Amino acid sequence: MSGRPAETWKRFKFVTAPAWAYSLLLLVCAGGLGFIAYAIAMAAVAERASGYLPLTRSSRRTVTLAFWVPTGLLIAWVAAWVVTAALAWSTTDPRVTTIAWVCFGLGFFFLAAGLAGRLIIAPFLRPRGKVMGMAPGQNDRLVELRNLHPNFVAALNQVYQARAAQYAPSAPPLQPRSI
Repeated sequence: MSGRPAETWKRFKFVTAPAWAYSLLLLVCAGGLGFIAYAIAMAAVAERASGYLPLTRSSRRTVTLAFWVPTGLLIAWVAAWVVTAALAWSTTDPRVTTIAWVCFGLGFFFLAAGLAGRLIIAPFLRPRGKVMGMAPGQNDRLVELRNLHPNFVAALNQVYQARAAQYAPSAPPLQPRSI
């Protein structure tokens, strides 16, 4: 991600929904079934792959923070609304009711910030990948990686060229021919 030599490895999981999934989203939303049914359907039919990618320590820290900060905000959203419910049902004191409304508002803020972090900001801070279907004769899925540094791509191309040269059949020796 940074173009510097890797110092560590991190496991990544990539999920790609099929192309027809976005049409289903429009039908589900228009039909009123909701996003939960859509999420369940996409989880059932999505292509999945996982593996390890090399990173520098600072890139690994950035990727880890891009996951845990939004996750923490979403947990704080649930906690704020649980506190809101507990305060709202426990008493009718106007000061406590005001605190409950503040917790409810904070919950909306945590929800918006957590979703924005997960859906908008995090994809720009971590490698992204599109999982391809299994090719004939292959026993694993290919992943097209995105959001990578050009130096990583060049180094990876060199590795693949070296492997291809190692396993390429050598040309047969020339045989003298008689005319």
